[in-house]
Amino acid sequence: MLRSHGVIWQALLYSYLLLCLTSCQNPPYPRGSLVELYPTGSRPTLTTTQVEGRSIETAIMAGHAAPDVFFIHGSPGDWKAWATYLNDPTLADLGSRIAVDRVGFGGSKKGGVIPDLRLQAALLAKLMPPHGQTIIVGHSLGGPLAAWLAIDHPDQVCGVVMLAGSMAPEYEALRWYNKVAAFRPLQWLIPDEMLHSNLEILSLQQELIKLDLALPSLHRPVIALQGLQDELVDPRTADHLEQHITAQYLRVIRIPDVGHFIPWQKHAQVVDAIHVMAAQCRANNILSSRTSINLE
Repeated sequence: MLRSHGVIWQALLYSYLLLCLTSCQNPPYPRGSLVELYPTGSRPTLTTTQVEGRSIETAIMAGHAAPDVFFIHGSPGDWKAWATYLNDPTLADLGSRIAVDRVGFGGSKKGGVIPDLRLQAALLAKLMPPHGQTIIVGHSLGGPLAAWLAIDHPDQVCGVVMLAGSMAPEYEALRWYNKVAAFRPLQWLIPDEMLHSNLEILSLQQELIKLDLALPSLHRPVIALQGLQDELVDPRTADHLEQHITAQYLRVIRIPDVGHFIPWQKHAQVVDAIHVMAAQCRANNILSSRTSINLE
């Protein structure tokens, strides 16, 4: 009887842990094959590139005019997080739209994650066009990666659109389920995608402390959208950005009626921000506070 009670409690703990992880990290974007995602019209090309011994998959929708747009998903995730942006006709006047499976996820799963965000950003830079006409769009953990790209590879980056970026170390303390998921005897119960994500989160706070020291060197324009109902990235992260990024390069947009899933719940506003950044890139690298962004 005691043994059966133990099994029941283990099952309940696992179910609750998995519910916490998936509810926090399972975004509402479409899944499926290329044909299912794009039943008609143009489809992106899936490409696997070898970068420093890692196989990294990208989805590329070809374009014809600068700037290009490079999309980085959060944790966990894959390129499909950006599926509706790759074929959005309102972005067709820009360059190529490139969405990546970050190392440890999707088609880049083999080999596991790279918790060192600066090192991971260096790998991503090798997938980007070599010229300086690329807008980086990063969601959640993709936010600090976008920042490192702008800091370390300014010759390739003309601007950043940051969506609910995990940028403030003081608000990124581990949650209880992150610690439980790190307990080795339980890990066999947890899907690989969640384990990989948890490995990134375990070191995120220390990684962001390192990024904070480098943010004064970020000299590319940044538009940061932050939902005030966000339960995963503290809305006060917007204040942190204003305190650490030079004002002339930053515009923060606080959205009162949205949580963490800005890319899917505020698609039109994100597209508008990308267009604003594209115009800014074509003009110069100083962000104007007078530039209008539609958030209705």
